[in-house]
Amino acid sequence: MTARSAIIGNHPGDRRFGRILATMDHKPGARSVHVTSSGDVYLKSRRTQRGLIARARRNLEIAVQRVGYVGDLERVGMHRFVLTPGEDRRSAVVEAARPIFGFGSIDVVESLPFSSFDHLAEAVAKRSAERVAGRTFAVRVKRRGGHEWRSPELASAVGTMLVAAGGRVDLTAPEEEVSVRVIDDRAYLVTEHHVGAGGLPLGTQESVLCLLSGGFDSVVAAWMMMSRGCPVDFVHFSLNCAQSDHALAVGRALWDTWGHGTDPTVHLVDFQPVKDALVDHVEPRLRQITLKVMMGKAASAIAEQEGIQALVTGDSIGQVSSQTLPHLVAVSEASEVPILRPLAGLPKETIIGIAREVGTAELSARAREVCDLSEGRPVATSARRPLIDRSADRVPEAVLEDVVATAKSFRLRDWSPGQM
Repeated sequence: MTARSAIIGNHPGDRRFGRILATMDHKPGARSVHVTSSGDVYLKSRRTQRGLIARARRNLEIAVQRVGYVGDLERVGMHRFVLTPGEDRRSAVVEAARPIFGFGSIDVVESLPFSSFDHLAEAVAKRSAERVAGRTFAVRVKRRGGHEWRSPELASAVGTMLVAAGGRVDLTAPEEEVSVRVIDDRAYLVTEHHVGAGGLPLGTQESVLCLLSGGFDSVVAAWMMMSRGCPVDFVHFSLNCAQSDHALAVGRALWDTWGHGTDPTVHLVDFQPVKDALVDHVEPRLRQITLKVMMGKAASAIAEQEGIQALVTGDSIGQVSSQTLPHLVAVSEASEVPILRPLAGLPKETIIGIAREVGTAELSARAREVCDLSEGRPVATSARRPLIDRSADRVPEAVLEDVVATAKSFRLRDWSPGQM
């Protein structure tokens, strides 16, 4: 059974996942973009896959529509979507699809209609001969359908022809890979292969609330939760020594690229009164960890108001004084809402490397250290929980309640540079 669905509007494929949807013109040499589900999606039960794929599809549609794609979105089998942009839009469509969680690969392919095994082998060899001449190569074939031949047979037949054309076989580290996808009566030669975002489709898990600082860590932590399907809202604590506008710019950069299909809320909390109370009532060596505890309490209160089940931070064990294991435990125990720390075991170099891949590293590198409340004195690195509790209790409860009550909440999409 076939159906056809435009990029804008209702999608009949959303409820018929076991069927092959739509048939575009399958002309020799026609190029299209194939977007394939991630391993995380493949590993789920068939029933669970239906919901994951439906969400991934919607997010993909939003992304490619934003770059001007108005063509059809064809579903072939269970895990593959086909887009047919013109040559002028193809690269933009590929780049738009790459950061969509739930897809493992994005390939530009050339159609190879065939009538027989020999016909297909000759077509692949003809289109690949010039590329592999004088170079090492490997032929990789993936096949699905009721064919009378198997994938290794096609790879061997094509390889023999390419050796005759001047190529040399190297299955371990070839200079060129000839990748062929055969799906029932269709065949495609991959001309460009791009690794997708992988993970679970964004929006298939519950939302989390991320404490956003604007540095490398918190935005990478948010990205990692997004890769597991969790929409991310943000809370930022504004201090006189902080760069609130910068922090929101980093969060916006993350969402613009990776957040298709979500509409995050930002909660902006003026935390200067809490900082002033700390300076007045808490000894310098305990101020940093106490500030972290108070942020956890405030974020927890906001999460409960919003019905969000977990907080997310960019903490990495031992990175700074407030992130030693005893202090992380103290912050967790002070929060009514569980705290997730996806970066807990990662070194700074790894976190920065991920930030580069995410695309926020350059912007995060401009962030300044938020606040040093120690007045230049040594700070506590393993204060006991009772001592930390007593320090937190010295901050009047009304101060914390007031900053939470007066927090400004708005959609991240409505923020613009300079607004703060």
